[in-house]
Amino acid sequence: MPGPAQVPLNEIPIVPIAQIGGRLLDTGELVNLAEYAARRADKFGATIASLEAGIAARADEASLSAKAAGFPPDLQKQAAMQTAAKARAEVTQASDDARWTTLRELDAAAESLALTATLYASPVVVLSRQGLGSPERSAYLEQVRDAGPSELANLAAFAVASKNRALGAALVSVIDAMPSKSRPFSAHDLADKLVGEEQRAVMASVEAVRTAYQRALVANRNFQNNRTNPIDKVKLALRARNEENN
Repeated sequence: MPGPAQVPLNEIPIVPIAQIGGRLLDTGELVNLAEYAARRADKFGATIASLEAGIAARADEASLSAKAAGFPPDLQKQAAMQTAAKARAEVTQASDDARWTTLRELDAAAESLALTATLYASPVVVLSRQGLGSPERSAYLEQVRDAGPSELANLAAFAVASKNRALGAALVSVIDAMPSKSRPFSAHDLADKLVGEEQRAVMASVEAVRTAYQRALVANRNFQNNRTNPIDKVKLALRARNEENN
């Protein structure tokens, strides 16, 4: 009878995730991290599938051996089930450290992006901090503070045309203090035109890292429990659909 399935998880290179904690990654770093996490989750899933295949192979071999020995079908099935249970226990124990090392790493990657997710929660949040404390933004704020609705609307159009984020941030600050019905333009619309593409790209990378962790976590849970949780399956499907829509 073959031994427990091999555990190739350690073949996957480990990135020093701790080094990215405590600072914001730039867009390129986020994209790289998202791609890395996806590959890591794919490799993890492939390894789980390999472990499952090894268990199934041992069960099949036990069934065939029982059949060759002349045992009836019910005893052949029982031999397969007993062998599978024993193999799963052995493989689970043998792969435990490697599996949880991967899961902890992906979890750390997702957790390290909590600050990024907060600061890029919406286009308005991103635009509101553009040029914060800079002389340029302060000058714009002073100039537009007493502007009327028409002038504010025109300046908003100019900010979009000139891609002037500091001016846009100053305008958002001014209309934020106005009654909602009196605002000459939508802060969200202005922010979306100025920083929406960047905000969505950043959040897509953040969600990709989170999804990679969830995929690996679900794969591990299914392996340990020897069954698939339909709720987990639905959640992952919804995550995938949301990522496609974004």
